[in-house]
Parts: sequence; C-alpha cells; structure tokens
Amino acid sequence: MNTNILAGKVVVVTGAASGIGKAVAVQAARHGAKAIIVSDLNAEPREGGRSTLAEISDIGVPARFHRADVSQRADVDALVEAAEAFGGIDVMVANAGITAKADGFDVTEEDFHRLMRVNLDGTLFSAQAAARRMKASGRAGSIVLMASMGGIAGAGITVGYSTSKGGVVLMAKSLADALGPDGIRVNAVAPGTIDTHLLRTSPGIAEAAEGFRRRTPLRRLGKPSEIGDAVAWLGSDLSSYVTGTALLVDGGLLAVI
Repeated sequence: MNTNILAGKVVVVTGAASGIGKAVAVQAARHGAKAIIVSDLNAEPREGGRSTLAEISDIGVPARFHRADVSQRADVDALVEAAEAFGGIDVMVANAGITAKADGFDVTEEDFHRLMRVNLDGTLFSAQAAARRMKASGRAGSIVLMASMGGIAGAGITVGYSTSKGGVVLMAKSLADALGPDGIRVNAVAPGTIDTHLLRTSPGIAEAAEGFRRRTPLRRLGKPSEIGDAVAWLGSDLSSYVTGTALLVDGGLLAVI
C-alpha cells in the first residue's frame, strides 16, 4: 500500500542494505518520503538480490547510499550531514544491529562487547547526531530506534542481544524525555519473529522460529515490510503525540503465555 504520510520528509536509515533495514527504507519511499539516505557497511544486500537503492529508484524517490560504521561517531555525524543535500534530516531510523553466533550464558567477552558497540553505541550515536542537526535547524523531527521483542522478554539463547536491545528500549524512553522540549520525538520499534535472512542464519533463533510461529496469535512470521510500515507511522505526523514508547510488532506473541 502506498501513502503520502512521509511527504516532504528526508529519511535516514542505518543498516539499510538488507533485511528489516532495507524494508524500512523501501517502505519509506512507498509512503511518500521526499528523499532517503541509505546507509550500511556495504551497498549490496547480504541475502543477494537487488540493492535497496535500485528498489527505491523504481518507486521514483531520490536516494543516496552513504557508507557508515555506526560504532564510529564520526561516521554517523557524516551520515547525517549527507542528508543536507536534500534539505536536512527529518526522520532518523537507527536500525543497524547485529547478533552473535554463540549468545548464551557463556557469550564471549569479544562477542558481548561487539554487540554493545553496534547495538547500543551505534544506536546512541545515530540518535545524537540526528538530534543535534534537528535542534540546530529548529526541526521537530522523529527518531526511531530498532529494538526487539528480545529487549522486552529475555531468552537464554540471546543473553547479549537481549541485553543490548533492552538498553535500546530504555534509551528511547530517556531520549524522549531529553529531546521532547525541542519537539523531537523518540520511539522504539520492537519486532517479533520476522522472516529475514538474519533470522534464518542466526543459530538458535532459526531453530526456535517455528515454535515462535506456532505460539503467535496470528500463526505466522512477520514480514519485513510490516516493520517498515510501523516505522513510517512513527516517523509521520500521524504519531505526533507518541514518544517514549516501544511499539511491539510481534503478531501478539508477547501478549500470550
């Protein structure tokens, strides 16, 4: 479904080459964004297929790829600066995130710190860079952080990941309070079991996915585009009085025992 809820807005999406990030960027185009900055470590999707820029081009929305390592503050500052070519950032989607191959109670120090660098540091740096630019321009923007149902309910197979995503949920609430007086809204989206390449190739999660599907009230996995639609709503003026929330998009999974 195409709408114009993001009309006139410049959207920046991190981790946008693949999976949920790609869907978020493409759906932003379908919802009428003025322009989109697509950011990742590489432009080509990990799962193969057409690039995010190619799909956005088909929709007819201006887009540009900007390489950034979100764990490096300077990279994220340059990414937000790149949006000035289209008039400046209106919506920041801090989506970039990783999982660890072995993430139980004995997650290694290296893997744990890598998770925190990307999932927490990178999210904070992205939000800070966007907020600074929005405040400087007097713009009432929207910042959307990508959390997870794993940041709301823990699991033994995602100790490090859940810790990082739980931090993202509280980051959204804290930043909403800090930036609300400037008219900047900050929310998180917490996807449930979404049918992505990352899910299918993440040890433990891939094996658990069928069990999650059977327990989900809607009895199916989510589509990446459904996360993109939720993000578009939070980025739009339709959610103008929504801030500091973690929006579960999980088919009802966490609503049931």
